[in-house]
Amino acid sequence: MSQMIFRPWEKAVANIKLVPKLILLMVFSTLLLVAKQLWDANTFRDSVSEVTEAQSHSLALRSAEMAKELLKEENGTALLQRVVSRENATSEMNQYIYFTNRKTGEVLAHPSILNFDGLNLPLENGRMLTEVIRNTQGEFTYHLANEGRHGIAVPVGNTDWLSISSQPDSAAEQYYNAYLIQVAWQTALMIVAFMVILLGGSNLMLRQINCLIDGMRNMAQKNLSVPVVMDCKDEFGELARELEKSRIQLSSVIKTQRHSSEELSDMAEVMSISMDETRESAKEQFGEIDQLASAMSEMTSTVQDVAGHARAASQATEASREQVANGQQYVSNTISTINKLSDDIRESASVVNQVEERVEKISSVVVTIQGISEQTNLLALNAAIEAARAGEMGRGFAVVADEVRNLAQNTQKATLEIQDMITQLQSSAQQAVGLMEQSVVEAVESVESVSKAGEELNLIVEQISQINDMNFHIATAAEQQASVADEMNQNLTNVRELVEASVTVVTELAETSESMQGNAEQLDLKIKEFAV
Repeated sequence: MSQMIFRPWEKAVANIKLVPKLILLMVFSTLLLVAKQLWDANTFRDSVSEVTEAQSHSLALRSAEMAKELLKEENGTALLQRVVSRENATSEMNQYIYFTNRKTGEVLAHPSILNFDGLNLPLENGRMLTEVIRNTQGEFTYHLANEGRHGIAVPVGNTDWLSISSQPDSAAEQYYNAYLIQVAWQTALMIVAFMVILLGGSNLMLRQINCLIDGMRNMAQKNLSVPVVMDCKDEFGELARELEKSRIQLSSVIKTQRHSSEELSDMAEVMSISMDETRESAKEQFGEIDQLASAMSEMTSTVQDVAGHARAASQATEASREQVANGQQYVSNTISTINKLSDDIRESASVVNQVEERVEKISSVVVTIQGISEQTNLLALNAAIEAARAGEMGRGFAVVADEVRNLAQNTQKATLEIQDMITQLQSSAQQAVGLMEQSVVEAVESVESVSKAGEELNLIVEQISQINDMNFHIATAAEQQASVADEMNQNLTNVRELVEASVTVVTELAETSESMQGNAEQLDLKIKEFAV
């Protein structure tokens, strides 16, 4: 089974149809395009602002260098005034240049801008422009509070004059607005072109998908006569070609199956007729074999009775022989048991002798212990005497000596008791040895008596074996006759069962043939529903 597993976000996208997908794609692409153009426009505005600032600073520097040379002349101020008028007359984007003297406050500017950009104007930081000019050394920039302009002041050499370049704040905005209008037109044209291309592509894809859906719908409606044709090399064309291959193969299978279904229906009808005839013939054979099997069964029963009586006589004789053999086995077991008992008694006598010897060794050890206890008693007595001589300082030692003497006396008493017990144990062991020797003699006599009884049983077993052999020959002959009769009866029974099974099989085949004929007709009706 080929199954595609979607991630959660893929499943959400896959649940959207093609047209909404294309619309969403177009909207997202448009938003990205507009965002990109706005980003470029903001970047352009920042670049224009930097460029205008650089141009203003460059103009102020250039004017300062020119003023430096002109002020060296006798009529330098008049020359500088003419230069200011000429530069301002040719300026662009409302950008102006003028000069002012820090000390005297004199201003050299074009008459048309003197009132516009005078020096008694407030700045954004709250100070006045004249105050900043008078108190600031070197270059500086300023922004007018209400005029919407800014300027850059550059000193003219080592003089008190300043070269000031002034331009409106909207200079960069003008370039930005012009660029923004141009970008808006370009973006609108790109969006229109993109929408036209996307709508045309989506319309083409929808037509391709509808063609594939129509082909699949025809196949689902069992109409295989309509080909699926799509003359293109994209994925839809490849899918259409694979669908057409499936249609052709399925149509071929249906045609082959239709022909096979017709042949199967004819064969099922012929088979049904043959099965009916075979079933009737098998029933007749079954009746005849059933009668023959009944007669053979009665003869087999009679022969089995004769064989049963002979077998019973043989079994009775065999049982007698087995009982005598069991008695003989019991005698043999008794002899073995008595012999083993005699051996065990001998071993027990040997063990008792060993016990007696070890008791004597224990007696010698007890004598040694008794001597040690006597010596200990004497030593304890001497220690008590020495402790008495020592007086108060030997009192503790006297107590210990007294305890040791008591322990030695107890040991002597226990030793005497052990000696008495050993003497009694030696006497009992000698009596046990005498009784065991007498038991061995009696066991030998019992073995001889049981052996004679075993010989008599052997003679009885031989005679019973001869009788059993004769009964066995009689039973064997009767069983052979019964076996032959039973085999014949079994063969007839097997034949009867085979014939009965054949009748059953033929009946089932006939029913299966009828069912197969019905299935073939239904299959033919189903196949005819397909239009090929």
